[in-house]
Amino acid sequence: MNPRQRRGVLLLAVAALGALAVFVSVLSFVSSVNAKAGDFVPVVALANDLKAYQPVTPEDVELRQVPAKWLSTGAIQDARDVVGLVPVNAYAKGTFAERGMFIDRPGIQQGNREVAILVDAETGVAGKVRSGDRVDIIATFKGEDGKQSTSSIWAQNALVIDVGLPEQVERQGDGQAFSEGKAVPVTFALPTQTALRVAYAESFAVKVRLALRARNDDSQVHPGDLIFPAGNGS
Repeated sequence: MNPRQRRGVLLLAVAALGALAVFVSVLSFVSSVNAKAGDFVPVVALANDLKAYQPVTPEDVELRQVPAKWLSTGAIQDARDVVGLVPVNAYAKGTFAERGMFIDRPGIQQGNREVAILVDAETGVAGKVRSGDRVDIIATFKGEDGKQSTSSIWAQNALVIDVGLPEQVERQGDGQAFSEGKAVPVTFALPTQTALRVAYAESFAVKVRLALRARNDDSQVHPGDLIFPAGNGS
């Protein structure tokens, strides 16, 4: 074996030893991480962005493996505990599901009813009202027999379940003539009696508007301020 061949063999041996040392280091690092992290367990994560109060479907969730010692006490580990519920807020894809983030659909809770009405696309919604918002529903009625027209709050702190897409509708004006315009179907979760009031308002009011409330505002309007002008019945 000449000197050049001996150098080649030596370099190969050094390279093999280096590769072995790297392999042992990687194994040691992985073993160290596993020792610190412990066993891995499944946890439910969101596979898609979720909107508030939109039902969770099987396609919206996935299982991920995380170290058991890093698992929060409220983490959800079974997708069946989430599917069919609705998130109380909007959540981004990749968020880990936890208890308190989801509730039963408000519209199907005992004592509540889902009711959908058409609201003027420009004056009633104007692109600002979304699922999960709270609104007051205001109806304007034309005065009969010379009486003054009135506007009144027919439902307070109503929960918006869904806001549909604008659609073309035909409405009867002050006379007998009909006019076309755009309206948005808005679905609410309301107690039965309030749902009946809102349905009546949509059927007979000249205009129905939504007054958006601030987050966490559950205040009640004073009874004397529910109707304008004051002193008129609805």
